[in-house]
Amino acid sequence: MIKLVKNEFFGITITLLGGILWGFSGVCGQYLFTQKGISSDWLVPYRLLLAGLALVVYYFITSPKSALAPIKDIRLLPQMLIYAILGLMLTQYSYFYAIELSNAAVATVIQYSAPALILAVVCVIEKRSPKINELIALILASLGVILLATHGDLTTLVISPKALFYCLLSAVCVCIYNLSPTRLNKKYPITLNLGWGMVIGGVLLAFFMRVWNLNGVSDVSGFLAFISVVFFGTICAFSFYMVGVKSLGASKASLIACIEPVSAALFAYFWLGTEFVFLDFTGFVLIISCIFLLAKKDKQ
Repeated sequence: MIKLVKNEFFGITITLLGGILWGFSGVCGQYLFTQKGISSDWLVPYRLLLAGLALVVYYFITSPKSALAPIKDIRLLPQMLIYAILGLMLTQYSYFYAIELSNAAVATVIQYSAPALILAVVCVIEKRSPKINELIALILASLGVILLATHGDLTTLVISPKALFYCLLSAVCVCIYNLSPTRLNKKYPITLNLGWGMVIGGVLLAFFMRVWNLNGVSDVSGFLAFISVVFFGTICAFSFYMVGVKSLGASKASLIACIEPVSAALFAYFWLGTEFVFLDFTGFVLIISCIFLLAKKDKQ
């Protein structure tokens, strides 16, 4: 019994830390955009490439025979490309570009409406109507996004239409990220697929954005923020979360990881001085509530 309690405590702690680091990563991106003149066009390709290479190199060291397996599997290569480009690359780019256009807290919370979008897709695939609690979750997520975008005045937007578009695009891409690699993740380790997906997406985005022509970090504080995005906000955060999933199960770990938008809001407020109003917090609560509703349904 004592061992089980210790394992659960460790699982909760490591998952919380992963969620906090994800939120911190978004705010580091906001810091680079607002105070260091860095663009998401430069940040995202390097984030994907460096984090992806670190994961792939880890497998080359620990399991060299299987390191190339996901990209050598011709039958699953189309799924890998969809996962890498429409899932990982577009999720990361739209998320950080949304932060660049608005702020880390709003972009992170709106991205958390993704579970409601995934539910809508599942209902269409299964040709069924949403159940009562699922319908309530969809309504809460929609109301939360509307409040964050309009502050209750439907005639105006408090964030730019472009920012709202990329916030919603990041949520849509999270759906692709979650739903597309099902066969890949059953056949190969999730972190190995993640590594190759990041490398593929990072290479393509780097060439598309011509990152060699863009301004990068040029001082110590900028470099530290960039390393925080890559190492703490990507490699550590995802690894900690996966340890939490293994210790607690996916449903409980996903709920605990909801600390991410809270973390992003707190870091943005205390570090960067981002201001929020009451309706912002109401929107945060509505969107996070929808996740709890869906998780309760999964548990049942």
